[in-house]
Amino acid sequence: MLETRIDLTGWKAVAIAALILAVSGYRLYSRFQTVTDDGREALRTWLVKDYTGRGPKDLARRAADYQAGLPDRPPDVPTVLPRVEFVSLSSHGMRDAMIVRCEISADGGGPPDGKPVRYLHLTAKPGGGWMVLSEGDSYEYYVALLGLRSRYDYRSGQF
Repeated sequence: MLETRIDLTGWKAVAIAALILAVSGYRLYSRFQTVTDDGREALRTWLVKDYTGRGPKDLARRAADYQAGLPDRPPDVPTVLPRVEFVSLSSHGMRDAMIVRCEISADGGGPPDGKPVRYLHLTAKPGGGWMVLSEGDSYEYYVALLGLRSRYDYRSGQF
């Protein structure tokens, strides 16, 4: 059996260590993204829809009610929509697909659902602009920082 052995000593070991640290540092640095104004508007629109009963969970509930044979009761859109403001935004991931941590205030106070921090998956549309795919959690936010792409569900233990 053939055995290969590489001995790194002196300046060669320092050079390899510096190269590994530089590549790792760049990969970590490139995971911190900024959210553009278009991205902020997509997040704001998604949150307003969620707060007014027109979000994905509400649509899924309406579809389930329809399949169960219950009458459709569309939500009343309020005349004054909540004014959603971001206290802070930070995001991890790739340039065109990131998870954003949003600290939110609505109408100068807390949000209607009582969750001041939300994690939302933001992705670029093919034709330009941004859209929110779904809601995430803090685990996915920090996994995106490390660049791990697996969608491991830690609650159920399934991929």
